[in-house]
Amino acid sequence: TVDIAAIWVGFLIGWVVTHGGDTSIAAGQAGGLLALAICLSAVCFLGYAAAGLYTASHGSPLLAKLGRVFLVTLGFFAIAGVIWVLASQLMGLTIGSPATTVQLFLVAFLISTALVMLARVASLALRSDSLDENNAGRRQPGDENKVLVVGGCGYIGSILVEKLLDQGKEVLVLDAMHFGDEPLSDVAGHNRLTIIKEDFRNVEALTRALDGVGTVIHLGGLVGDPACALDPDLTIDVNLTATKLVGEIAKACGVKRFIFASSCSVYGACDDIVDEQSAFNPQSLYARTKVASEAVLAPLNDSDFAVTCLRFATVYGISGRARFDLVVNLLCAKAVRDGVITVFGPDQWRPFVHVEDVARAIETVLEAPSDAVAGEAFNVGSDAQNYTLGKAAKLIKRQVPDAEITLDENFTDTRNYHVSFAKIQTQLGFEPTWTLERGISQVIAVVRSN
Repeated sequence: TVDIAAIWVGFLIGWVVTHGGDTSIAAGQAGGLLALAICLSAVCFLGYAAAGLYTASHGSPLLAKLGRVFLVTLGFFAIAGVIWVLASQLMGLTIGSPATTVQLFLVAFLISTALVMLARVASLALRSDSLDENNAGRRQPGDENKVLVVGGCGYIGSILVEKLLDQGKEVLVLDAMHFGDEPLSDVAGHNRLTIIKEDFRNVEALTRALDGVGTVIHLGGLVGDPACALDPDLTIDVNLTATKLVGEIAKACGVKRFIFASSCSVYGACDDIVDEQSAFNPQSLYARTKVASEAVLAPLNDSDFAVTCLRFATVYGISGRARFDLVVNLLCAKAVRDGVITVFGPDQWRPFVHVEDVARAIETVLEAPSDAVAGEAFNVGSDAQNYTLGKAAKLIKRQVPDAEITLDENFTDTRNYHVSFAKIQTQLGFEPTWTLERGISQVIAVVRSN
């Protein structure tokens, strides 16, 4: 359409140049001229189509296209001249003297050629802008040294972020900061740290944060059985739906590695020692969201997007954002403040791991070759730190002798799992550096110091 219009704009300008805009000459033969115009339009389209101007690759050189436009337009006007001569003889059409007609065709050829070439240049410019936008949408694989920590202002994240900065990595933290920004106060203002105060369910903020990122560590979510039980719909939205979204967007943005914080609570209740191949038996909504999250992330794993799920043992210890809803931390605080260590189910097994060792385990996965951790799940902890809750309570009492251990017989907790950590030790060489006794001492000292 543009090409045909360019031809007839050329003829109109040529008419103005040669006839001063006088239409009286053509008024009496309008029907014949209209029929001729339709015929020439068809010839114009067929000529450009035959020359491949509508089917050639967009990648063809511009100068080659312009040269082809010149030759095809020249050929079209030569054919148009022949058709005009025949029309003049057969239909008696005339638009002036032969000299005026030649001048009209010459001007029309020059104007039309210039307009058709200009259309090709404009088309290339528009496609280039569109290509730039498309390339921006299809981001190149990110730099693995640029790490996004979702939930980086939390219990584990506040330690992990500092460790990543010490390794020389560029770190972005995406966190709604419901508990304030104090957990990262020690590294605030670091030139390689960017803090984005947003809910990770905000797609725009998440996509912006992922720009150039090569590694995502997803620690965000509602944590713990009581908190997750308060609002099941919210828990599913935050812990499952949003996790799937983070994984999909991360992959689309060119992220290479994705580490997801899962939990050993996925094993739930089992009388045998469980490992990564054991069947899931979640006993709470929190645990079920972890099982489901691992399931929705697994299909995303491929050669360009390595997904690793880390199933943390029950965490204890002090970090920048201390938690006292965790069993060891809570029992230590109760022992110091109330002089009572209340145990629900003293014979239940739990694996334990210090929060700093959790951060070290994440570092270990980052340092491992991608193919060694892609599509894998690892229990994070140590075999030596599998304890019954009763034994853990006795370790606390050793350090707070005045506290009394009491058993609550009115509360039943169905969870019971003794976990093997052989896989992460043998395949990645990870061993925790903290012992439960040392961690208990740390928590007690902090509580006593206010």
